[in-house]
Amino acid sequence: MSDTTHGTTDGSTDGTADGTTDGERLAEWIEDVPARVMRLDTWYTPADFTPDMSAESLGLLEDALVFTYRPEGTPESQDFLQGAMAYLGEALMAAGGGRWGWSADDRPVVLPDPALGLAPLDPLGLIVAAQERDRSGAFTEAADELRAAVAAHRERVAEPGWKPAKHATPGLDPGAADAPHPWLAGWLAERADGHPAWAADAGAGSAAGSGTWDFSPESLETLGRLMVDRFPDKEVYRAAEGTPFVQGAVWYVGEVAVRHRHGAWTYREAAAGIPRDEVERNIYLERPFVNQPTVRDGVGEVPFYALLATVGDKDPGTLRERLARYRDHDPEGDPVEYREA
Repeated sequence: MSDTTHGTTDGSTDGTADGTTDGERLAEWIEDVPARVMRLDTWYTPADFTPDMSAESLGLLEDALVFTYRPEGTPESQDFLQGAMAYLGEALMAAGGGRWGWSADDRPVVLPDPALGLAPLDPLGLIVAAQERDRSGAFTEAADELRAAVAAHRERVAEPGWKPAKHATPGLDPGAADAPHPWLAGWLAERADGHPAWAADAGAGSAAGSGTWDFSPESLETLGRLMVDRFPDKEVYRAAEGTPFVQGAVWYVGEVAVRHRHGAWTYREAAAGIPRDEVERNIYLERPFVNQPTVRDGVGEVPFYALLATVGDKDPGTLRERLARYRDHDPEGDPVEYREA
């Protein structure tokens, strides 16, 4: 399908000068969207930015682009810009459904749900417009216009429960969990095999008996007490990160979320060439973590850092408190209907 009026395509046509098809470029863009959003959140937006597709997040992103982005032609400036395009496009589709398309100008655009009868939206064009106007709000206005179009369509078809359809972006929207990274698959198998020995060690010399480790939310308080008893401070805990006990504790905390809070294990390897200090700044790189791939706006948690907080707070209840941050699974509350591309 292509939109010849607006010079856009859903990627089913060819036509780039270097022999790469529009479909290949579009597929590459969609595959990279989650990583671009993650880098945007980590490196280019203020601390109070949360990538939850909200109006507040769009306002913060627009301010960051207007006041801090500089088109210097560096890899960093290009990465910032493309991350902003990816996030803005996803936020617009969270309001009006649709899918990513590829424009005749050789860049990604948003094709809203066809039922709305709207023209494609150009994230880069919206960014340029935001930088050129003398007041803020361009991004939120675009999202509001989409929501108004959805409301108008519901009224036209007399279906109060109608939702626009969005082609799910793998790794960002609710959907099946990805196949485990090879390193993660090996780590999970090692931890599961070693759990009986870990449980025996964890119960030795403490109030926790072997029957305590049943992966219940309540058992996290027992683990919290054990962490506070064993590690006097964060430095001692960090130094023990590679030990079987700490690795087993990391796995146990994550498994509770997997079994009770729609969690799934994930591992992200740092791209080649990223300085070590930047890798360490991103808590979701090169440590196993748990996210909620089937839950819209699902949260992520790095169990290593949940345990670190427990040691630092000296509070056995910290792990249960952090487990409560995971979101409930409520597909009826989603503003769009997700479909596999």
